[in-house]
Amino acid sequence: MLLISAAPKLGLPLDAVLRGAALPPGALSQRGVPIPLSAARYVWSSAERVSGDPLLGLRIAETLDVGTLDILDYLSRNSESFGAALSRFIRFAPLLADSGELSLSADGGRARFRHVAPNGLPAVSELLAGMTVLRARTFSGEHVRPLAVRFRHHRRGSAGAYEQIFDAPVEFGAPCDELVFRREHLEIPFRSPDLRLCEILEELAQLRLQQQHRVDAPPPAAPPSGFVDEVRHALRDCIAEGNPNIDRVAERMGVSARTLQRQLREQGTSHRALLAETRAALVDRYLAIAT
Repeated sequence: MLLISAAPKLGLPLDAVLRGAALPPGALSQRGVPIPLSAARYVWSSAERVSGDPLLGLRIAETLDVGTLDILDYLSRNSESFGAALSRFIRFAPLLADSGELSLSADGGRARFRHVAPNGLPAVSELLAGMTVLRARTFSGEHVRPLAVRFRHHRRGSAGAYEQIFDAPVEFGAPCDELVFRREHLEIPFRSPDLRLCEILEELAQLRLQQQHRVDAPPPAAPPSGFVDEVRHALRDCIAEGNPNIDRVAERMGVSARTLQRQLREQGTSHRALLAETRAALVDRYLAIAT
C-alpha cells in the first residue's frame, strides 16, 4: 500500500494509523497483495485523522520515489511514451490496488484519463491524479501540464495546493475523476526507455495478473528433472543473447526443436512455460537489485 511507503517521509506514525483502522501491525505490508477497497477505506480515514491533513493523497503523490509502485513503475519508466505508459498502467493497476475502473480515451484534440469508482475515496483519487502527472514529468523530462483536472468530490484544501502540483484548472463536483490532456501529449517520449526490458516486465506483470485472478489452485507441478534444469540454464543464456526461441534453445541443447518439445511435454511443462518462468525470475532479481 502506497500509504505505508510514504509514511516515514511524512512523519506519519503507522502504528497509530493501523490502530485507528482496527488492524494489527504489519497487516498491510505484504508485497504484491492488492488492498481491497473496503479495507483501504478504513486505513485512509484513519490516516487522515492521525495526520490532520485533508490533502494527504496529494502529499503522498509528491513523496513517492520511483520504484514504490514496484513493477508498475518500471513498466511505465521503460515505456516509449506517456500514452503507452498510461495504457500499461491501466492494464496492470489491479496488481497495485482495488481502486475502481481506469480508462484512456481520445476525442478530437483531447485525451482523457478517467477514474471511475462510485464509492471511491477522495484521497485515493487525488493520489492517483497527482502521481500520474508527476510521474509523467519525471519520466519524460517535460513539464506535462493537463488542460483540466476534475474530481467528483468537493475541494478538500486550498486551491493553491492543487495548483502547485497540477499547474492546471481544477474542478470539483464533476461527474467523474479525470485528467484531460492535449491529445498530442500521449506521444510525449519518455527518456531512455529500455523496450526489451519493458517487454519482459509486461510478460511478468501479465503472469502476476493471471495468478491474482486464478480462483482454483493450480495442479501440483511435476518434480524438476535434470533435463528441465538444463533447459532453464540454456534459456538464461539465450535470453542474455536476445534470442530465446525454441529453435535456438534446442540448438544450444544439441537436440531438434521437436525432440525438445516432446521431452518437455513428458516432464509436464513446455518451452513457453519455462521461458515465462525464467524471465519472471530474472525480472524479480532485477527488481530486487533496483530497489
